[in-house]
Amino acid sequence: MFMPIQKLRKIFLVLFIFVLFADSGVAQTATKQASAGKLVEIKIPAPSLKGNLLNDPTEQNISIYLPPGYDASPSKRYPVIYLLHGFGGSNKTWTTDGDYSFNAAPIMDRLIASGKMREMILVAPNANNVYNGSFYVNSTVTGNWEDYIFRDVVGYVDKNYRTLARASSRAIAGHSMGGFGAVAVGMKHTDVFSTIYALSPAPLGHEEDKNNPSRVWKLLRSYSLRNQLKSTFDSEENVYANLFVALSAAFSPNATRQPFYADFPWDERDGKPQLNEAVAAKWRSKTPLYMIDEYKQNLLSLRGLVIEFGRNDEFRSVLYNVPLFSKALAERGIPHIFEIYDGTHEDKIKERLEKKVLPFLSEKLDFTNP
Repeated sequence: MFMPIQKLRKIFLVLFIFVLFADSGVAQTATKQASAGKLVEIKIPAPSLKGNLLNDPTEQNISIYLPPGYDASPSKRYPVIYLLHGFGGSNKTWTTDGDYSFNAAPIMDRLIASGKMREMILVAPNANNVYNGSFYVNSTVTGNWEDYIFRDVVGYVDKNYRTLARASSRAIAGHSMGGFGAVAVGMKHTDVFSTIYALSPAPLGHEEDKNNPSRVWKLLRSYSLRNQLKSTFDSEENVYANLFVALSAAFSPNATRQPFYADFPWDERDGKPQLNEAVAAKWRSKTPLYMIDEYKQNLLSLRGLVIEFGRNDEFRSVLYNVPLFSKALAERGIPHIFEIYDGTHEDKIKERLEKKVLPFLSEKLDFTNP
């Protein structure tokens, strides 16, 4: 028997409405998925750190943010931002609600969705070591952290992800120790990075230290064992002690000098601190303020260079040396942006990244796909 035509119409109408809403739900789910990027947390080989005297591992953690369109467009390649963390931090400084409350994935998703930045890959490598910070320099004691960043990390990311593997599509940025690393590594390797953004970089120079030795150097000279150095940051003294040892091991390493395998830039003579010029020269050789002339042509070739800090920064090195660095750049005709904003060393980092750093890098980098 045939079903009455009116009943058939009702069935078809119900089916049509069901399919319509089902398709709508699928579309909404697909749209939601397409608007979200992906965070990858992995370990990668770090051959540049092989043989370091602190026994830090030759596998290191990195965090990688892939933009929303990465899986949907399998032939498309993307520019990359390398974001360096500060002293005492790690790659997770930029991927969780930590000190800066900068949770990279949802923040970049939001900026991309709003049109304030284009789709890019973000890479946050770890550079923490036994002394709480490598300062991204090559050292016979701590390992070749500079090489690790520009060679191991960049090489791994280019090999395993769809990047635009050229300097014009790579930026390096960071805060504090990471700001120092962005400048120090970036200015030497403009064949790898074309754009630099440094937030509160420290130390860009050592001018404020010449007659003001670290408050903890004398205490550290009395230590005979490395474990006397407390790695916790529960007091200002512990912070400065760790900073001083980390800087010394990075800038003036000495494999024969116990217990920290480092020479300090001050000696005690007649009960008073005396600058050790030979050690101070080693520090200057790895510090951007004194490297400008050597890398002037590299700096002139950059697509963008920004240095900034908060006017209420707690660190004397930032307040004193960052303006000196900007002045030295200007005297040599090197284009750059220098900005002082209202804030302390850390309180505006999330805001600056969202409103300034990421949109600026999106504007400067080359997005041209081959």
